[in-house]
Amino acid sequence: MQRIRWWSAGVLSAAVGIAGCGGQDNTSADGSLALSHEQGQQQGSFTKLPPNDKIFAFQTGAEIDWVPLNNAANAQHYVWLPAARKAKKRLFVFMPGTGNKPVDYQYFSGEAARAGYHVIGLMYRNDKAIESVCPENRDPSKPPRAMSPDEDCSGKMRLETLTGVDPPADISTDVTVSVANSIDYRLTKLLVYLDGKSPHDGWSRFLKDGEPDWSRIAVGGQSQGAGQAALIAQLRHVPRVVMLSGPPDSRRPNEMPPVVDNWIGIGRTPASKHFALYHHQDGFVRGPPLGTTGITTNLTALGLDRFGAPAAVGAEGPYCTDDDLGPRSDWSFGETRLLTTDLVPHDKDGCKGDTTGNPHRSTARDAYTPVTTDGTPRLLGAWRYMLGNSDEEDGQDAQDS
Repeated sequence: MQRIRWWSAGVLSAAVGIAGCGGQDNTSADGSLALSHEQGQQQGSFTKLPPNDKIFAFQTGAEIDWVPLNNAANAQHYVWLPAARKAKKRLFVFMPGTGNKPVDYQYFSGEAARAGYHVIGLMYRNDKAIESVCPENRDPSKPPRAMSPDEDCSGKMRLETLTGVDPPADISTDVTVSVANSIDYRLTKLLVYLDGKSPHDGWSRFLKDGEPDWSRIAVGGQSQGAGQAALIAQLRHVPRVVMLSGPPDSRRPNEMPPVVDNWIGIGRTPASKHFALYHHQDGFVRGPPLGTTGITTNLTALGLDRFGAPAAVGAEGPYCTDDDLGPRSDWSFGETRLLTTDLVPHDKDGCKGDTTGNPHRSTARDAYTPVTTDGTPRLLGAWRYMLGNSDEEDGQDAQDS
């Protein structure tokens, strides 16, 4: 694979400077799915777990002033306390996809709480899609757009979204994210707020010297949020990374050999701690003429395929295609870090949709993820496998590179 140039050492050093270190891998030794007591109780009758709190970002600090233009009344952080009898003493931070909000991912976030995590669905500045800026537009039904001349386009956009920057300094010319509206700052202020509001709920353990203690914070997200999780894991050592439908970034898509945006790579968090789920018909998987292979190219660049081939999720259809994805299961996935599915999304248009259509959304969004007749998410076993559970023993860090 080819790679493009990465950002400056100075900018990178500033981002890493606030990073925590250390952390433990909660993956079971044989990769099997051992359910916690609370997860086991849900086998018969699934119910969505409501959040314990909903908090607007401005409640944690008046300087946090960005709100989305659409449905601002729903643009809240969502917060869950551990719903397992044995808490992990870990925080799981979930970051939504472009234009989405924590309210859209309550199935998945609730399962993280059932797995023993404190959970934050973080509302962050996610109003601009990288795929609408960095690569050229190859869809004739949409306005033409040339490829960004900046070889570091996606990396700079993601870094500014993570750390923010105040004028006259700048990281990316394609997004404008102040320090106060960055992921780092919003998460810090929310943790401080939660600790002050509910000091007995254990939020203080996720802070160290007034900053997030990343050694205790697992990260995950869908689409754009998956990319932000991957970037955090590159810059900081975190216990676990869960990537749903991402990272999709590809400034020069569909070239042979594949060209990988150079921010993509394993850094401080070992590859063994990364888990990914994508849909077989995702526009960022199926390739040309209108799609790309960005997700699968990036997951290969992260080295996740060396833990085994992608395991197919969904023992029974209906499926979007007749393609052979290998043995299918709802609960058993070996030791792989890659999961894929071809299940029909839960939406009137089913498998249809452009690059950001239903298959892309179906890995986690409540309105699109496939469900059984009784309302149980059909990807539940995959989510639980990637999250781990509260009954697992914390192992030592894997010596990985």
